[in-house]
Amino acid sequence: MIGLGTIHPHRLCLITGSSHLHCLVTPHPVSKSGMWGAYRGAPLPHLSFAEGGQSSTGVLARWFRDLVSSSGDAKGDEGKISYQRLDEEASRIAPGSDGLVALETWQGSRTPHTDPLARGAFVGLTLSHTRAHIFRAILESVCYGTRSCFDALEAAAEVRSDPSGKDVDRSNEVVIAGGATRSALWLQLHADISGRTFLLNENTDGPLLGCAILASVGSGIYSSVDEAVENMVRVKDRIEPNAEARKAYDRLYEEVYSKVRPSVTSIFHAMAELRGGEASELAEPTTYDRKPLRKVVVSPSILAADWSDLKGELQKCVDAGLTHIHVDVFDGVFLDSPYALTFGPQMVKAINNRFPSLFLDIHLCVDRPTRFIEAMAAAGASRLIFQWEAMGENPLQAAVSLARSVVESGMKCGVSINPTTDVQEIIPLLQTELVDLVDILAVEPGFGGQTFNPIVLNKISQLQQWRDSRERESRFAILVDGGMNKATSKSVIERGADIIVAGTAMFRHPSGLSEALKDLNIT
Repeated sequence: MIGLGTIHPHRLCLITGSSHLHCLVTPHPVSKSGMWGAYRGAPLPHLSFAEGGQSSTGVLARWFRDLVSSSGDAKGDEGKISYQRLDEEASRIAPGSDGLVALETWQGSRTPHTDPLARGAFVGLTLSHTRAHIFRAILESVCYGTRSCFDALEAAAEVRSDPSGKDVDRSNEVVIAGGATRSALWLQLHADISGRTFLLNENTDGPLLGCAILASVGSGIYSSVDEAVENMVRVKDRIEPNAEARKAYDRLYEEVYSKVRPSVTSIFHAMAELRGGEASELAEPTTYDRKPLRKVVVSPSILAADWSDLKGELQKCVDAGLTHIHVDVFDGVFLDSPYALTFGPQMVKAINNRFPSLFLDIHLCVDRPTRFIEAMAAAGASRLIFQWEAMGENPLQAAVSLARSVVESGMKCGVSINPTTDVQEIIPLLQTELVDLVDILAVEPGFGGQTFNPIVLNKISQLQQWRDSRERESRFAILVDGGMNKATSKSVIERGADIIVAGTAMFRHPSGLSEALKDLNIT
């Protein structure tokens, strides 16, 4: 945020990629359902900021491009329609895509309504619509969602506004960075639909420039961060809303888009239930009938154990012949809740000292995970699994650096992804071969006893297919964590899971761990 120049109250920035990240600087801490934060003391000590998110944005453009491109035997982007061509075609379509409106929540909704079962939708399709209409409708839907996020953040912060935009503390400017800036059409749509001016800086690498800004202050070149930002952050382009387009989009947003989501929510939830959302009615798979080639491991999660008798609970695991234990480490900061506070290195050390034969998988869902590496290695952790979503603005660079440090410490390294995160995001990390495990969360991180989210079944299949397509044997295992029972465990094992994490199903089974293993299809 410092590198983007977003350091004053009520300023907005938008970081784009496969998903969108929205940040609003506030003079005091602000938090509300559907938002992340408040992050106190950031971007500067006297400020705070609140965060919103959209799960599916840039990934939708890629999905559609791949869908309408001829597959053939082409690899990578070869043989696929260029984004430039799709932009050119879509730019000829009038605002509103000739009566076609899309809902962009392909992978669930984050802000302003958190709903992992939300899905995408097209409303108003006719035989006259072309791929240009559909592509433009997708781009517009992301921008509608962005406007909704901005409005929710500002409403939570009690930011005042009036129609003229004068003499108020609402910012009508948004600093934007990331992949969406490569599309002039999409930039303009963001401005037209949100009704805000978008600023594109000369240097869009916010983390790099932010480090340079802080270094310039630390070395005495500038006396303050404000002064450094004023001199080092330079605006390259201003994308102003088109008055006529904004008028059309205001009406579409209020009268159509804003009414679509609440109208289809119950339908999405019913569809998830029919597909197995309650985890008890999962249909027998017809295309995934392969048998696992190696023994599937069950790793009990002590998050669901009796904490008043943890030694006794772990002894039961050993007596049942279990070899792995899953330890969820939450610090109450990354997941902003006083209840998302669990174990630390001292507990890991105590478990390792008492049960040295157990393989300890440590799932870190924490702020600044690198600070745990040395302590967990010293405590006897076998593998450190970090959360992909905690990697910040440049997740691949941060993840590679963290994974390398974990491996150098002597531990194995894994990566965990939330139910709504696209598997494609972590493929470049897997190609480095620094991680030997992918933890696919089937529930939202932080709390036990949640219902299995069937969206992860396709993710397991995608990873398994990618792993099988490698020219040589892959080095990573697939772990699935959350909502495990007889039906769900069978489905994830058949799709390629090597390890399943079960907490409630294991420690709270009325007939004990041995019967729990049978119910999980592990004999």
